[in-house]
Amino acid sequence: MGTNYNNYHRDTDYIENERLFRNIFLKRFNIIWPHFAHSTLLRASRGKVLDIGCSNGVFLDICKERGWQTFGVEPSESGMTAERKGHKISRIYFEKSSFPDNSFDLVIMNHTLEHVDDADLILKKIHRILKKGGILYVDVPNAGGLGSKIMGDKWTLKLPNEHNYQFTKDSLSKKIINAKFKIIHFESRSGLFEFANPLSELWQSFSIFKKRFFVNILFLPYSFLATLLNMGDSMSIIAKNK
Repeated sequence: MGTNYNNYHRDTDYIENERLFRNIFLKRFNIIWPHFAHSTLLRASRGKVLDIGCSNGVFLDICKERGWQTFGVEPSESGMTAERKGHKISRIYFEKSSFPDNSFDLVIMNHTLEHVDDADLILKKIHRILKKGGILYVDVPNAGGLGSKIMGDKWTLKLPNEHNYQFTKDSLSKKIINAKFKIIHFESRSGLFEFANPLSELWQSFSIFKKRFFVNILFLPYSFLATLLNMGDSMSIIAKNK
């Protein structure tokens, strides 16, 4: 890997803006949850979730609050923060992990898959450790989205020094299907539509006079159009282990 994730420069952003990321990740949890709504998991515990590239554990916090058994993979120092929250964290790269087969009901890769060296290898390994009927949630920047098409190489989420893959809906779907998953949901969003509670984000940004408030307002027409067209700056795929 070209980027050193043992000392990842974005760790500080995740820690200093935990409230912001919680609002974003709650939106993503709300996308996932309907696919478990009629599961037998509701009859007892919520099952076991693994977040690959979990950073300081904000996504896992949301899962744990709802009864899930939470596991994470995070080689960077932020993994220690997730451990202190009570999550079971492997401080290694996922490629070197040794989780048993059929271990998890849900595996999350939230803006992680684009960073890896071999996405096919990662997806096949996830397929092995997921239970039959288990769910894979993948969220990545959408290189086929409206923003990427307009901005080209100046698109802010391109990040060629960090991202080994520039996924489109078609290229990501192909890899997931090749790893023997069945895709059951796709959606794409931008801007304020990334938040579980957009009004809260607007108010919080305004109340502390952050530049983000004005950026959100300025780009609201774009964000609305990109989300409406399902061509936002990020995209989510939910797939089931066959």
